[in-house]
Amino acid sequence: MKVVSISGFVLSVLSFVTALYLQFILVPAAESLEDSLNTGFSDNTTSLLFYAAHESMVTTGMNLVIAGGLAVILCSISLFKTKSKLSLFGGLISLFAFIIGLIHGTHLFS
Repeated sequence: MKVVSISGFVLSVLSFVTALYLQFILVPAAESLEDSLNTGFSDNTTSLLFYAAHESMVTTGMNLVIAGGLAVILCSISLFKTKSKLSLFGGLISLFAFIIGLIHGTHLFS
């Protein structure tokens, strides 16, 4: 059970860092490019950059849904069996990553 707890925690930390990257780097970049497209002072390169940034934002969000969900499951199994604090902390941060992935990967709150 200790292996499940540690692997769930590592996966949750990785998904949490990816969620922070998505929220604070990729989303503002895509919004900035979208604003420049809406002003009308853009060219073909800007539209291609926007589509690439939007696609990477959605793809990263979908990957976070999968990784965050798997980390929540692993940490929950370990938490119910052993009641370790590592599993509780891993479950909480992976739940955050899962929600960020749902917001940006599935357009659930668009």
